[in-house]
Formats: sequence, C-alpha cells, structure tokens
Amino acid sequence: MTAKSIFVAIPAYRDSELVPTVLDLFAKARHPGRIRVGICWQRAAGDDLGPLRGDPRVAVTEADHRSSRGVGWARAETLQLYGGEDHYLQTDSHQRFAPHWDETLLDQLSRAPGDKPLLSSWCPGYTPDRPPAPADPLRMRFDAFDPTGMPFFEADPIADWRERAEPVPTGLVCGHLMFAAASFIAEVPNDPHIYFYGEEITTAVRAFTWGWDVSAPTRTVMWHLWGGHGRVRHWDDHNDPAAGRTWYDHELKSRRRVRNLLLHPAPGRYGVGPHRTVAQFEAYTGLRFAENRFEQPTPCAP
Repeated sequence: MTAKSIFVAIPAYRDSELVPTVLDLFAKARHPGRIRVGICWQRAAGDDLGPLRGDPRVAVTEADHRSSRGVGWARAETLQLYGGEDHYLQTDSHQRFAPHWDETLLDQLSRAPGDKPLLSSWCPGYTPDRPPAPADPLRMRFDAFDPTGMPFFEADPIADWRERAEPVPTGLVCGHLMFAAASFIAEVPNDPHIYFYGEEITTAVRAFTWGWDVSAPTRTVMWHLWGGHGRVRHWDDHNDPAAGRTWYDHELKSRRRVRNLLLHPAPGRYGVGPHRTVAQFEAYTGLRFAENRFEQPTPCAP
C-alpha cells in the first residue's frame, strides 16, 4: 500500500500546551516522518517554540496576538502552509494522542461510509502533566439552540464501539478533530470571518453540501484539554469596553454570518456546495434552523 502523508493544521493562541501537543503528536505517530504540521502561532512577547524551532516537519506562520481575528481566521491561516500532503487533520493546540493515532485514523477513514468520508467528533478530556486516561470514543449529538440561533452539541459515548469496526455516521463536525482526504481543503476551506461559535455547524453544512459524509471514529485517537487550566484565550485579550470594543461584538457579527448561511444558503468560497442542499442536511440531522428546533431524524443515507 502506498505510504500516505498527513498535513496537521493547528491554530495556537498564546498556548503553553502547543509544544507538548506537537511533541506528543510526533512521539505517538506510527509514521512520524509522513506527518507535517502547519501552525498559526499567535504569540505574545516571550513566547517560545523551543524544540519545534528548526524541525523540518513543522511550518509556522507567526502573528502578534493583538492582530489575531479569531479561530476562523487562524484556521484559515494554517491552510496557507499546506504542502501537498495526501490527508488533512484539523486539530487544536491542546491535544494528546493515542499510540499510532495516524494509522488508526487512516484505517477508520478506509472503513467510513460514503465516497468522500470525513471523520470528526469530540474528544475526551485530559489534564496537563498527566497521561490521558483510557476513554470510550465519543460522538456528537444535538443539545440546544441558544437565543441567537446557534445550535450547541454535547458528547455521546459510543456504547457499542467494541463491536463496531466502522465509524458511526453523524453528519456533525468538531473543530478539534477533523480528518479527510486533503481535497477537503479546496472544497471546504476555513471561513476566516467566523470568530468562534458557528465554526462547526457551518463546516458541517458546507461539507454535507459538497458531498462529504461525516462519521465519528469508533476508536479514541486523541484527547482534548477542556476548560482554561490557566491558558489565555482570545477573548481575555480582545476586550476593551471603555473604548466601545469587546470580543462579543465580533462574536455577534460572526453569528449573524452563520445564521445567514443557514437560512439563506448561497454558493461561494465560504458558501454551500453543489451536491446537496441545506434542506437535505436538516432532514438528515433533524436540525431545523428557521424554527430553532430539533426533531429526531429517520435513519437513512444522506
């Protein structure tokens, strides 16, 4: 079988977990030489990449953290570092990895349904400076709509994962674990205008309309750092009420963009694709965007 290379896209905002994340990524990979990491490093004075500096497997675009425009912008910046690899893994700068995670993802992708499979789901949590605890793989399910019309999701353990070799179709994506053929980058590039919330639902809708079938892997391949744990987040720095500017102003503008795509879908670089409709996505997932409600879908192929 031909060796498969992987491009790993990581946005990092003043994150002390970035270096441990990338070191663990390479240490746990079955084939570290086939992996290349692209980082959008939003740094503050004194931040240091340490052992990542000079590693030929790591490409970095640097930005002063004060010029950062949010997660969508940072994820879009990482795509500028793509170098022609076969597969694309989108993740975060505060992750830990299972042994041979790369081999497991490739195997799961080969078992996933659809002509254009995409693996995505939430990851169980870890605590810094401790080995991640064994955890069952998770899938995503709908939780609630908030007053601005944003759908929120929650983790749902895959109870029968031991009996399943193949991933579980969900149609839903999570930003810290997305794995697909690298052609996904051209069809569903990250929208730089998304500040924070809305990244995942718009990506899910756009991917679906481009013909991608999203499934949750039935093997735990990585862990995510949930909660702050002392990390500085974008909204900690970008908040100046006295000057009439707060991070939430950017968030509300972003959410209006999200709602516009969900309610008035149109083609374009950050719009919907030509293969399926948003109405078909709603029927498949049970999400009803205009009414801000959910109804249990009838299981069927997308």
